Amino acid sequence: MITIENLSFSYGKIPVINHLSWQLETGQIHGLVGLNGAGKTTLFNLMAGRLKPSEGSILLKDKLMQRQNCGFMETNPQFYPMITGQEYLDIFRLKNPGFDFAAWNRIFKLPLKEVVDNYSTGMQKRLSLMGIISLNREILILDEPFNGLDFEAFRLVQQIVPLLAARQKTIIISSHIPESLTAICNSISLVSNGNIAFKITKPEFDKLPEMINLHSNTEIMELPL
Repeated sequence: MITIENLSFSYGKIPVINHLSWQLETGQIHGLVGLNGAGKTTLFNLMAGRLKPSEGSILLKDKLMQRQNCGFMETNPQFYPMITGQEYLDIFRLKNPGFDFAAWNRIFKLPLKEVVDNYSTGMQKRLSLMGIISLNREILILDEPFNGLDFEAFRLVQQIVPLLAARQKTIIISSHIPESLTAICNSISLVSNGNIAFKITKPEFDKLPEMINLHSNTEIMELPL
């Protein structure tokens, strides 16, 4: 179990995460939705150990979660200029020499001899994901992994994520599009105003649009003339 209790974080005087509590079962896929600025990425950075909370704790199996417990894929992965896909993966090979990059690339189908600058957004995300998977971390945090993917890459990620969960990985995945999560997640939560507004499990997913609307101020009743 991942247990987040009373978590708070501010950028200067601006609170972003506000006494947030959240429980996530290990070995499952957990979705996180929310508007831009709701705190999704900040929460992920806190969980991955990239930021330190001003209050609260993040526990993994009743112990403080460590940075080495998590693999974190950012919304927009960063790469060194003019580095090839192969050179990028060689960095990860140093951390896990036994990982079979060639076998995985038969799934990801990336031109590893080409420089990453020439990759599409979807190809860069697939490369980043392969690197994160190679770390063999217990928890995988994927921030908006579907952004910029074409149809084929979208389906590829949706197939890989449940297979990773079957290997007892705990996966936390955010998306602006709730429908991209309902097919693969065991639970979906909404972050709003720096807190978790609700968490529902698969049998309740049909209620998700209604529950999101209850916590949204963006419903349009009619168009102006």
